[in-house]
Amino acid sequence: MALKTPDQYRESLRDGRRVYILGEKVEDVTKHPILRVSVETVAQDFVLTESKDPHIRDLFVAKDNETGEPISRFFKTPTTVEDLEKRSEMIAQSIRITGGLPFGKDVGTDCLNAVMVVADQMGNEEYKERARNYLRHIKKNDLAMCGAVTDAKGDRGKPPSRQKHPDYYLHVVDKQKDGIVVKGCKLHITSAPVANEIIVTPTRQMREDEADYALSFAIPANAKGITMICRPGRGEKTPYEFPSGAPVRALSEAMIVFDNVFVPWERVFMCGEWQFSMLLAYTFASFHRFTAISYKIPIVELMAGCGIAMAEANGLEKAGHIRGKLAELAAYVETLKALTRAAAKDPIMYGEIAVPNPLIANMAKLHFARNYHSFIQLIQDIAGGIITTVPTYKDWNNPDIHGYMDHYLGGSEKFTTEERLRLIQQAHRMVASAEHGHMEVTTVHAEGSMEAQKMMILFEAPLAEYAKMAKRMAGIEA
Repeated sequence: MALKTPDQYRESLRDGRRVYILGEKVEDVTKHPILRVSVETVAQDFVLTESKDPHIRDLFVAKDNETGEPISRFFKTPTTVEDLEKRSEMIAQSIRITGGLPFGKDVGTDCLNAVMVVADQMGNEEYKERARNYLRHIKKNDLAMCGAVTDAKGDRGKPPSRQKHPDYYLHVVDKQKDGIVVKGCKLHITSAPVANEIIVTPTRQMREDEADYALSFAIPANAKGITMICRPGRGEKTPYEFPSGAPVRALSEAMIVFDNVFVPWERVFMCGEWQFSMLLAYTFASFHRFTAISYKIPIVELMAGCGIAMAEANGLEKAGHIRGKLAELAAYVETLKALTRAAAKDPIMYGEIAVPNPLIANMAKLHFARNYHSFIQLIQDIAGGIITTVPTYKDWNNPDIHGYMDHYLGGSEKFTTEERLRLIQQAHRMVASAEHGHMEVTTVHAEGSMEAQKMMILFEAPLAEYAKMAKRMAGIEA
């Protein structure tokens, strides 16, 4: 098969998976009023790979090194700077072209790329062959994947082995001749309810007495014993919003419960090798933070655009204090873009696999997260309080009051009142809505917390060299 059509992807989700949302069991995720938005968002990945535009196809489709067939570029294991650059551009362009992030293969391949690196570092030929075979499987069937990394964790002050019950971290409960049985839970799993496959990796360093938690495997999303409990995300546009022709793009997260799930040995990539659990978590983080900064670029470009357009609509684009804020918006966005390019340009090689530079990728993610709320404040300040108080599209359409709105809610003469109201609505969605409140939290915690990025920066940065230089200049023998 190699490349699925969007309809084939949608049909693949009608597989008896066990999914709940708002307290109710979902019979068909493709028809649910909220989850179908996630389905259609991920389906855009399959729209892009069947594009007839040669530029789009060249970016989103690659040639399988083994079979020569066209495959999703997500399934091309990066081995060069160009591979990383194209992966980053592909992720960013997917948002620009489709209006949302088709998060169907990004995180899953981040996990699988990390699995392949660590299997090689272990020198475990069996794990390496299993990972290669699994890659062949997902390439051949063009499967949507989610990455299940974060455990429920329980008492954060205690390690896995000292929790009040063992299931706060996913673990092995039985080893059988043909596979293992696992139990536990993974949280915050983006795209889980609309993925074909779940790939699991550890969330932290495990100790010797926590070998049962040093676990990585892949499993179909409809496997027996898997239950997904979803967070309700953005649904279709309401009658209160100005229609724009742009479809709603959004993704739903889920907690995935593994209730004595059987995993065949051929799908197990780590089972008990606690010494390598941190390396797997660390390598995944390097890949995934590179994915994160790549997809955040078009998002913050759009958000900065809202601030710029609102300054124009309000007639303030030439005001000195506004221009200063616009400069800060530009600096925030362009710094993120520069660091993302640098992370691809200077990879760390593990055998033949190119890993985005961990130090630079973490610097970029920390820059994004640490300065995000200041970035939002600038846009809110430029746009004005009207982004939270403006009447709705239904009011605009009421002939009794339409004239009042048209008369009083205008701004710069460069824009009609309706155009200004559309910009206000867009700014509201990006920096003042409940949807954005979710984004603010995920900015801090998704792809790892700021403290996690600081830890990796401390590990990767040449701090000893800095200190040695200072001591030498002070006349102290190093």
